[in-house]
Amino acid sequence: MERDDTSRPATSPPNGSPDPASDATVISAGQPATPPDTVSTTAIGGALQGTMLGPYRLEQFVGGGGMGAVFRAHDTTLDRIVAVKVLSRAQSADDEMLRRFRNEAQSAARLDHENIGRVHAVGSDRGWHYIVFEYIEGQNLRDLVRDEGPFAVGRAMDVVAQVADALEHASARDVVHRDIKPSNIVITPAGRARLVDMGLARLAPTAGDADLTVSGMTLGTFDYISPEQARDPRAADVRSDLYSLGCTLFYMLAGRPPFAEGTMVQKLLQHQQDPPPDITAIRPDVPVRLVAILARLMAKDPHDRYQRPAVLMADLAACAEEHGIELSSPARGMPTVAVERRPAASRLSWLLPVVGLLLTVAALWLKAAADRRPSAGPAPGATEGDRPS
Repeated sequence: MERDDTSRPATSPPNGSPDPASDATVISAGQPATPPDTVSTTAIGGALQGTMLGPYRLEQFVGGGGMGAVFRAHDTTLDRIVAVKVLSRAQSADDEMLRRFRNEAQSAARLDHENIGRVHAVGSDRGWHYIVFEYIEGQNLRDLVRDEGPFAVGRAMDVVAQVADALEHASARDVVHRDIKPSNIVITPAGRARLVDMGLARLAPTAGDADLTVSGMTLGTFDYISPEQARDPRAADVRSDLYSLGCTLFYMLAGRPPFAEGTMVQKLLQHQQDPPPDITAIRPDVPVRLVAILARLMAKDPHDRYQRPAVLMADLAACAEEHGIELSSPARGMPTVAVERRPAASRLSWLLPVVGLLLTVAALWLKAAADRRPSAGPAPGATEGDRPS
């Protein structure tokens, strides 16, 4: 189902559940960044559960996070179940948070893909701003792994392939998610992966538009944030989402994030500097080819990662075929060419000097050969009489 950080209701915490702050989305312009106030969203849940918001009856508080509280609701107009995300009144008074909330609706509305939760409507009532989403039955990856343990290799690959397909769709429409993590991926009873929560998504700016992100701001979730996004969220593109997807793949296989220990600041530094743990030391059954895919996803430099989700999908398909793993549709329809070509200018940067060197060597050789040729004068030993008159 649609959740914001998918925190479970405070009335029924599961035994041994992790601290919600460890998986919280952070929106902070100061240092050190702090996780969102989950108490305030719980208070919203208690205040609004059972009430009407526009034509929507908020039947059950589902969870909350940095961008508001989420409810399972009944759409009384169309007689269907939906998910409603409500922004707190305090956040509604913050112009930037309100713009970011509206940006979430615009980003989601631009996307129409079976692996992405769809947005139905936006509205406001009695000072409450809300977004209405498709209600998705299922459980998020964070809770699934916590409850059932690490995924089998094939199941983890299938989830990654589906999310990569969703990211390819989003990227083609100039949307960057910027908060890919296990709690934002819901697995339906049919096994479909659905990407939810566009709270940090960014549309590609057009002329005259200002990016909602300001210099010095931290956006993301520390267990899954890419190095460049931690430094400057404005620099994040689809390759940053792919880094976070790599961290999510590691979580599915290992049962924990790649850098699970330490404070938030320490985790940021580990993402910046430390190589991820060797997954084969935790899961010896992970194929060598998948190890290479994971390493490429989590490369520190964005240029060393997959440049497009479609290429990742092709590599996953090849790995699955090699090991007899069946990936669900749409993974079967992945591209057949997995080779990413450098731009022509990049290839010429090393080719031109080599050609120049070869031409120089050839010119010197021809000059030396010319110098070795015999002169056109008389042959040795010729007399004056031998010369033509």
